[in-house]
Amino acid sequence: MNHDFRSRVIMPIVLPILVLLTMAAFVGAIAASFLWNTNAGALMLAAVAAGGILFTVSLATSEDELGKARGGVLVFAAVLPIAVGGAYAAGLLGGIDDEDRKINVEPLVQFPEDVPVMAAENSQDFCLLDEETGDCETTDSWEVVPSQEEENLSFVFENLEAGVPHNVVIAELEGTVEDPEQGEDITGSELVTGVTTDYYVDEDMAWDDLPDEWYFYCTAHVNMNGVGTVVDDA
Repeated sequence: MNHDFRSRVIMPIVLPILVLLTMAAFVGAIAASFLWNTNAGALMLAAVAAGGILFTVSLATSEDELGKARGGVLVFAAVLPIAVGGAYAAGLLGGIDDEDRKINVEPLVQFPEDVPVMAAENSQDFCLLDEETGDCETTDSWEVVPSQEEENLSFVFENLEAGVPHNVVIAELEGTVEDPEQGEDITGSELVTGVTTDYYVDEDMAWDDLPDEWYFYCTAHVNMNGVGTVVDDA
């Protein structure tokens, strides 16, 4: 009875399902380690994983049969990328900030379609991105329509310059629109290294608190600046 159950149920049904679940868990763990990591951490994990795969294939094809010792080495080589990548992603290896640890998952973040968008593709000027063509038009003005989906002030910042940090800081406008000067900071996003998408929400500031006219600039490149204006969606 037990033999029939094993031959008819466990071996052809249960065992393949367990194998598939194990494979899915393995792939999911690798993917999570890549996503919830820094760019450097993801590159390190990729290098370790590639080395483990090459070593595993080389060892597996070197002999017709594998003993327990070689089998153990194969398992270790397969598990090592997850162990190293997971430890780095969790902060056990290297000192990385929480906001940097999840940098690879940021492009997957969903945000309301009606939030204002600003971008940067060089270290001289801000630009307005055309998502259809991919072109980014240089600008020193930013007309903002407050989001109807977000009660608090929010915007999307597209850093299109690879390897260079940028952000957007909103400050009070001193001087005039024609001859603007930076006043006291009101709110702003953290510096993010491109290429990346930063969805910024100020939990302490409502749209109604933003002046009709204001100054905006990049902390890392103060020559990148302009005048923002709140406009009616009508």
